[in-house]
Amino acid sequence: MPDIGKDIVKSIDAVDMVLGTLAKPMVERITAPVVGNGTIMSGGLKILAAFGIAKYGGNNRLAKAAAIGASMDGSEDIVLGLGSKVGLSGAETTSAGVF
Repeated sequence: MPDIGKDIVKSIDAVDMVLGTLAKPMVERITAPVVGNGTIMSGGLKILAAFGIAKYGGNNRLAKAAAIGASMDGSEDIVLGLGSKVGLSGAETTSAGVF
């Protein structure tokens, strides 16, 4: 059985991270109508897509940015999905009167 995390991305530098951060909202906007947004299932599918992009998209900046953006958005979806399961809506963290 192949190791899923082995040698997928060779190296990531600061430019790749910035491009990935910029790609995250675009990935979210493109994938939300197809797989949803903010659920555990949509997060898992986006992370799975990120693995596929990283493995088969080549070792170029565009593929790295797309993979980073998809993994960031997928991780966010999982956190939001888990939060909704335990009763956290996220609205409390954005208000000024939290503390």
